[in-house]
Amino acid sequence: MAGISKSFVPGNPVLDDIHLSVEVGEVHAILGENGAGKSTLMNVLIGLVRPDRGHLALHGVVVDPDTYSPARAAELGVAMVHQHSTLIPAMTVEENFFYGATQRAWRFHPSSARRRLRALSERFGLEVPAGARVDDLSVGQRQRAEILRALDRGARILILDEPTAALTPGEAEQLFPALRRLRDAGRSLVFISHKLDEVEAVADRVTVLRRGRVVDTLSAQAVEAQQLGRLMLGRDLPALARAPAPERPEGPRLELRGLSAPGLREASRLRDLNLTVHGGEIVGIAGIDGNGQRELEEVLAGVRARTSGEIRVEGRALEPGVRRLRDAGVGHLSGERERAGLIPGLRLYENLILKGTYDDESVFPRGWFRPGPARAAARRRIADYGIVPPDPDADMAVFSGGNAQKLAVAREFEREPRVLVAVNPTRGLDVGSARFVHERFLALRSRGGAVLLISTELDEVLSLADRVVALVRGRLREVPAGADRAAVGAILLGASP
Repeated sequence: MAGISKSFVPGNPVLDDIHLSVEVGEVHAILGENGAGKSTLMNVLIGLVRPDRGHLALHGVVVDPDTYSPARAAELGVAMVHQHSTLIPAMTVEENFFYGATQRAWRFHPSSARRRLRALSERFGLEVPAGARVDDLSVGQRQRAEILRALDRGARILILDEPTAALTPGEAEQLFPALRRLRDAGRSLVFISHKLDEVEAVADRVTVLRRGRVVDTLSAQAVEAQQLGRLMLGRDLPALARAPAPERPEGPRLELRGLSAPGLREASRLRDLNLTVHGGEIVGIAGIDGNGQRELEEVLAGVRARTSGEIRVEGRALEPGVRRLRDAGVGHLSGERERAGLIPGLRLYENLILKGTYDDESVFPRGWFRPGPARAAARRRIADYGIVPPDPDADMAVFSGGNAQKLAVAREFEREPRVLVAVNPTRGLDVGSARFVHERFLALRSRGGAVLLISTELDEVLSLADRVVALVRGRLREVPAGADRAAVGAILLGASP
């Protein structure tokens, strides 16, 4: 890629004269803050975005930007494995191989597809059970199936978007040897990650983007994580200042007593959960996606009915309901910002008041909405949280993941919650944005607030939580104090603590 430039708003380039070269048989990592241009650059590579300037050559073939498309990219062997699975859950792995393929016989032959699956699995060390429905696979198995599907369709350049974001440590460690086999077989891999230690472990070279420009391209073996962080952020990131947990935490703020609730599937049904979170404490719930995290989040947000048990806030049992939980001082930071947190198409100040009520006289005097005070409040939050662009009238769709999450955090902290339920609060965020969110949690804890952190990022749970429990097939399991990543990962996969 040479001289690639792209602007969606005149005078504000998202990509500014980008040069990127990925060799045959190389794992090339792309690092950058949220909003640095990584996603736009990859969308140019797979034909979804047409650059304003520059050209692209694949395997020595110069492509015409005016006619380059996802179909043409696939013909030239470019494929992207997205962070969230694009496989059809109700189909088997083999059926997903066939579905959507352009160069296939008109009739599906399961045995032929199964043979190809097994051959690719054995060759690259990507084990996926033949004949299994995608809905029955673990997150790691789905990801391996995505890679195998791309290889089955002739991919020679694989773009891996945050491939370990939802994996356990054990699953991530299993993935890295497979990536090396792909590299040694002559495939080119573009590895997008915010985890600096992973880049050091698996990449051959790394290109760092900052504000739409290439800062540097270096050998991954000749650079340290701290240096990569400095290149990515433009500054050194100090160690997280974490005060020790209080010896005598305040009284119970949030209690779950015998809580059960229906699940999207059997493995995620909540079964007799008992948990207490005290004031001045962060309790982390570790788990692999699909084990009940979404159901627990929705129960604690008041949008999923429970079948038994109760929720108590500061000793008082609450009836189900969004308003009751919020009035009791429970804040909710959604794990799916795009689906249940913020609304693209609405302006920043409108998103900031979404959880407000008509009895807020500053914004709704006599029940009528007043945009002026809402904009003024938004400007204060923009300044306090460093949100970019600093425009209360900007459409939510233009904000990067990090800035959108800052807005979501600002909205929850505006009411100073007594209890904060935070679900995957830093998924997809760069190290600077993630640090910002973590510091806000620790500040709330130091003021006596209670934080229930539900996260599939095991390192996040271990670094922030005062106590850790595991959510496995809808049940809470104790995690011994001081357990390391390997021990917790084993518990998440069903081993005894």
